[in-house]
Amino acid sequence: MVSNDSVRVAVGAGLAVISLFSLPAASNAVMRLRKREPRQDTYEDADGKSTPEAVKAFSTKLPKSLLLISAIAGLALSIAISLLSAPAKAISLEDWLSTASWGAVLFQAIVIVSCRNSVQAYQLGICTFLSSAALSGALFIQGTQVGDHLLRHNLGLFSLRIIELLLTISLAISSVSLPRRPDVYYQGELVDRQYTTSALSRSTLAWPYDMLSLAKRKKNLDMADLTRPDSYTRADCVSASWKQANYKHPLWLSVILAHKRAFTTQFVLTLISSVLNFAPQWVILQLLKFMETRHIGNRPILDAWIWVVWLGVAIIAQAWFENFTWWLSFAELNIPVRAQLSALVFEKSMRRKDVKGASKSKKKDQPEQSETGTAGPAVVGGAPDETTPLISKPAAEPQDDESEDQLKKSKQSTVNLIGVDAKRISDFATFSNMFYGSIFKFTVSISFLVSLLGWKALLSGFSAMLIIMPVNIYFSKKYAAAQDRLMKLRDEKMEVVTEALQGIRQIKFSALEPEWETKIGDVRERELKAVWDVFMSDTMLLFCWITSPIFMSVFSLAVYATFTGTLTPSVAFVSLGVFKALEVTLSFLPELTTDALDAWVSIKRIDEYLKSPDVEKISKDAEEVAFDNVSIAWPADEDTPEAERFVLRDMNIAFPKGELSVISGKTGTGKSLVLAAILGEVDVLGGTLYVPRAPELSKRHDDKANKDNWIIPGAIAYIAQIPWIENATIKDNIVFGLPCDAERYKQTIEVCALKKDLDMLTDGENTEIGANGVNLSGGQKWRVTLARAIYSRAGILVMDDIFSAVDAHVGRHIFENCLNGDLAAGRTRILVTHHVALCEPKTKYLVELGDGRVLHAGSISQLRKEGALQEIKAHEQSPEEIEADEAATAVNSDGSSSTTDEQHEEDGNTLKVTSKTPARKFVEEEARESGAVKRHIYATYLKDSGGLLFWFGALLIFTITTGLGIGRSWWLKIWTATYEPETAPTHQVFSDTTGHGVPYSDGFREFSLHAASAPTIQTDGNLMYYLGIYVGLALASSFIGTLKFAYVYLGSILASRTLFAKMNFTLLRTPIRWLDTVPVGRILNRYTADFNIIDSQLANSVSFGVNSFLGLMAVIVAGLFVSLYIVLLAGILLVLCLYYALVYLNAARPVKRLESTTKSPVFEQFGSALTGVATIRGFEKSQVYIERMYRKLDDYSTATWHLWLFNRWMGWRMALVGSFFATFVSTLILLMPDIEASLAGFALAFALEFSSCVMWTIRLYANVELNMNAAERIIEYTELPTESLDGESPPAAWPAEGRIEVNDLVVGYAADLPPVLKGLTFSVKRNERIGVVGRTGAGKSSLTLALFRFLEARSGTIHIDGLDISKIKLHDLRSRLAIIPQDPVLFSGTVRSNLDPFNHHTDEELRDCLERVHLLSDSSSYSSGTSTPTSSDQIKNTNPFSSLDSPISEGGHNLSQGQRQLLCLARAIVSRPRVMVLDEATSAVDMHTDSLIQRSIREEFTDATLIVIAHRLSTIADFDRVLVLSDGQVAEFGSPKELWESSEGNGIFRGMCEESGEKEKLRSIVYEGKE
Repeated sequence: MVSNDSVRVAVGAGLAVISLFSLPAASNAVMRLRKREPRQDTYEDADGKSTPEAVKAFSTKLPKSLLLISAIAGLALSIAISLLSAPAKAISLEDWLSTASWGAVLFQAIVIVSCRNSVQAYQLGICTFLSSAALSGALFIQGTQVGDHLLRHNLGLFSLRIIELLLTISLAISSVSLPRRPDVYYQGELVDRQYTTSALSRSTLAWPYDMLSLAKRKKNLDMADLTRPDSYTRADCVSASWKQANYKHPLWLSVILAHKRAFTTQFVLTLISSVLNFAPQWVILQLLKFMETRHIGNRPILDAWIWVVWLGVAIIAQAWFENFTWWLSFAELNIPVRAQLSALVFEKSMRRKDVKGASKSKKKDQPEQSETGTAGPAVVGGAPDETTPLISKPAAEPQDDESEDQLKKSKQSTVNLIGVDAKRISDFATFSNMFYGSIFKFTVSISFLVSLLGWKALLSGFSAMLIIMPVNIYFSKKYAAAQDRLMKLRDEKMEVVTEALQGIRQIKFSALEPEWETKIGDVRERELKAVWDVFMSDTMLLFCWITSPIFMSVFSLAVYATFTGTLTPSVAFVSLGVFKALEVTLSFLPELTTDALDAWVSIKRIDEYLKSPDVEKISKDAEEVAFDNVSIAWPADEDTPEAERFVLRDMNIAFPKGELSVISGKTGTGKSLVLAAILGEVDVLGGTLYVPRAPELSKRHDDKANKDNWIIPGAIAYIAQIPWIENATIKDNIVFGLPCDAERYKQTIEVCALKKDLDMLTDGENTEIGANGVNLSGGQKWRVTLARAIYSRAGILVMDDIFSAVDAHVGRHIFENCLNGDLAAGRTRILVTHHVALCEPKTKYLVELGDGRVLHAGSISQLRKEGALQEIKAHEQSPEEIEADEAATAVNSDGSSSTTDEQHEEDGNTLKVTSKTPARKFVEEEARESGAVKRHIYATYLKDSGGLLFWFGALLIFTITTGLGIGRSWWLKIWTATYEPETAPTHQVFSDTTGHGVPYSDGFREFSLHAASAPTIQTDGNLMYYLGIYVGLALASSFIGTLKFAYVYLGSILASRTLFAKMNFTLLRTPIRWLDTVPVGRILNRYTADFNIIDSQLANSVSFGVNSFLGLMAVIVAGLFVSLYIVLLAGILLVLCLYYALVYLNAARPVKRLESTTKSPVFEQFGSALTGVATIRGFEKSQVYIERMYRKLDDYSTATWHLWLFNRWMGWRMALVGSFFATFVSTLILLMPDIEASLAGFALAFALEFSSCVMWTIRLYANVELNMNAAERIIEYTELPTESLDGESPPAAWPAEGRIEVNDLVVGYAADLPPVLKGLTFSVKRNERIGVVGRTGAGKSSLTLALFRFLEARSGTIHIDGLDISKIKLHDLRSRLAIIPQDPVLFSGTVRSNLDPFNHHTDEELRDCLERVHLLSDSSSYSSGTSTPTSSDQIKNTNPFSSLDSPISEGGHNLSQGQRQLLCLARAIVSRPRVMVLDEATSAVDMHTDSLIQRSIREEFTDATLIVIAHRLSTIADFDRVLVLSDGQVAEFGSPKELWESSEGNGIFRGMCEESGEKEKLRSIVYEGKE
């Protein structure tokens, strides 16, 4: 019975609390009286803006009405109770205090109802809820004092008090049922309703139910069905808040400060949750104590029932706090931190100094490199990048130091900062509360155990932990080291795979698939070795975690039993429960420690990246571009010695404003470096650089641009040496974010010679281009990027070698109409080119580079006067060559390396720009499965991981472990039963206060298996006997429990190895067309993120999932020992759980798939932007790309947000079901009179686990299924169609002669497209040199692809040396032929590894080949333009080819385009094939070198059949025969002389020559041959 004073204090305290919570309402009322509140017709906040429809639909009438009614009724009822209690003097003062509390609550309700501001009403509602809670607590305490008395003597007053209590509950519910605001929209999309819904809905995670219902109906969810992130989660908002705070601390501290509110809330909730974690155990302790003493009858039965109620309350409260802590951790920490760090890294990449280098493993003592632009690995979703050179580190430096800096240089590592590091940090922020949560729990559990067992028993328990601790520490370190190794290997794997995917055409042309498969496989094996090391360390840690609590309980209980001579069920089972909780608590610590270490490494990587130098303003503002005694070099680390850098020294240049200026020089002299200086992408080592300054993008008002103000004088447009093109339509690539001025756009298309291409493409300007223009020809790429620059508003056009990939006639057209046409008038044009003679007539200013300096610079007239102009032109192309080039009217590089010029042209009706037909997508949307993961996926995974026998073994081990767990608890039940008093009656009649008795025993006994399972062992309480068996069971549990994890890990490694090998094999052999239409990022996602799940997460999900399921079975089996009713109830509750699980899975599956598919575009955009960073910065479009990245990050956040929202929705409902189960079991135990306390303890110990077992079983099943989504995506790729792997092996010496016979060949790009070669017939004799010419779309590329069987013949044949190539193995065919493509592909490594990857040749042979292509002079000092300086004090730029060990960065981007082409040519010379195809292989080299190379080709390939897709007519005019293609057919075929004379001089070839204007020169070549 509660004393009067206690009740008075409680009610008074309640009134004080209610008064305190009434203050906000009073303050709000006063403010509204002072200033009348307007009606809320619109709503807007940081999250977004509401629509009129949403405001109209928004209503708070119902909860406000219920709130007011409850408050009025409550006050009236309270007054009535006070008046009715007064005559009896039954706690009159307390009743009137309660009435005063009701009055305060009614005041709050009136203020809320009258409040028009929904957010204020919502906040006041929370205060009213807390007031209601205080009031109900006070009334409950009052009721416990007078309840018994009123029940017996005044049933009416008792009923009124119950109603009053119910009204407080109604008041509480209605006060938190007020919705906070109308639906808000951001950029037209609905924002998540977390801050829209009511407090009740938010706290019970009820608001996503609409989406869950939709998923159930649709069996799927799409991005459009999901709500968008709010302002706390949106990438742009979190990035802006970070920048606004301007943190100067280390990154880890800045992250904590940026999210301090969320971290603080997480801390408080974790603290409460940690204390509540042991509340159910404490309640069970009281229940078991009652059970042990109940036969004495010294406790009222009401106490026992109150404990049952408290058990339910304790479990629900603990579950709610834990669930809400997790939700907050994900919603306010995980997703915002990941979005914030990802946004910061991307923003940084857009302004970061671009320092590049080859992979550290390849670094040797190397020379500085040449001209080109941005080197370094290309990236996800990207292809060759814009050029910057390799900057080597001193060889003397240790490699460990290099590895730190390697991060800055590897673009793939930069992508990993978002893909891996940001996720690690955000994950750790989510789980970091478990650190201090563990300490809280540990403290509470120790206090609990000391009171339960005493300090001696506990101390002995902790001694067991201390014994295991050194092992734990040792394996934690091993685990951390293994994880670190694994991380590095994953980076390495990503780089190798990226390189393979980006060089896939070269790999396929050269039939290097097996070698690359081995190369990737080797890295993968090292990765799997690291994964296994992680697994083994993890297994040992699991052993420590499993063993530690078991041994703690064994030692503690043994010492307790020894010292006290007894072991009661309440002590044994409750301490076991606490030890189990401690086991869970401690089990997380080692893994958390390793996660902390991982996160620490990651945060340091990101911090280092964010602190790396930005691109600085290196120029002064001026009217025109000028270099005043400037020395420049490619960006490098501060500690890179100048001797190791390529430097252009002491340059004095002044490019005239509004005029055309030309920069020339031999290959590798640094021409691109000068352009990079204008863009600000270099290191200025001395002198002053002047560049005009453009207004910021935001101040240009592009949307208001018109013809009169279109050109912005200081703005720059840049055309890189390697064209950078986005995955977008042709029109989008040209307009590049500017408004579309139809007239200007049309003019741009015409002057850039794109009109014919657009007419030919089915979708015209709306044709979608793949990433980096994979479906455009070389020439088309150039002209699209040129059009982008011409269309732009830039007053300064910076152009790198735009003529190298276009025909001379197209080049002349571009020069006359584009560079010197209306659109270029008044714009400063700075052009790098070898075509000086072509440009001379309209050029105002000319610069020639050489020997690391400016050889000549000045106006054309000045240079002509000095005689320098002739000298410069002699180095470049002669006027005769220019004019001869004009003969190339029908020869075009535009169709050269493309798979699509011909591909699109034959689609029948060639739709023009004006076509209204929706454009076809070139890059297909990523496929997403729907519904449950197919059985086929599980079957494949199970087969690849060891088969049915393996998994049967796993199930056996898991079952034995679970059995041992039940055995341990059952043995403890037997042991504690020996200490129970033997006087417990067989039949116990429960008596209540009314004196009615009900015998329950007969009804329940028949349902209990307890009698059947009672022990037959007779014992005198021998401690050692019980303890010995208990220890034996404990040891067996520990060892077998550890074994099960190691066993599953073994299967996981087997599956990982097999699946990777299958996918790797398939992807390297898929048709080239499929690879062209799939972004690299999407494939990389499989290789990295998906395999990381398969490697690391799936095994744990399976292990813990099976564990939880068998744990659930153990709960049901334990229930059987008590009563069949428990099993029956468990069955009913499992059906309810299954319902929730199905609702959850219907939504979680598609959202998990969406998470996978929204991750790829983030990588693709990052990779593409890093590849084109120089172009993006040149156009000053960084902000546009940053905003695009925000959108993609928001998509990714949206998917993750909903995944966890649905997860927590299920978790909370499972916890409610679990609390009901535990309450029912405890109720049943109280209703069973003959149950022993030891059996009750046994049952309750398992009952408490029901909720967690069900929840974890379903969650881990979901995890397995969601992780199987990764397996599904991988298996999808293992089953892709591959190129034909069948065929016969040709003779070893084939082809011995190189004869080619093409007979009636018909090929097409796809079954649904018309053929591109239509009955092609011709033959090539041994060692013949054949030139192939034809206009764009004639079929030149298709012929090349058909020769290498990239296009299979629909009909007709190709025979080489009499063998039908369709009958032989693809690998044999491609490995015996050779091709030098227009876009040269090199791989990271050294010069040697690129020339001779398999070490078949000597160094002398390799050097000889380099000399033959003029990359080395005979004395090894000639360096293709970086020759020996003329003065002794001039510092020499070393030739990169002087050493075969010189590193080549990924894609060969530390070399210039010309050097790459020459190296590819050298590679072909090394292999000496009998059939050789040259696809405009020297388009990017200077004319002098080109003529030398053409001579080399004639001299070197005398014993090979040569097929050359011509760049210049003069190149092939002296070939043995010329093949003229037109519309996929042979138009003419014969010797140049025959074609000259054919059709009485009216042939196509003759026509070309005559149109060239250099008829006589070509005639002399045709009739007399080249000298």
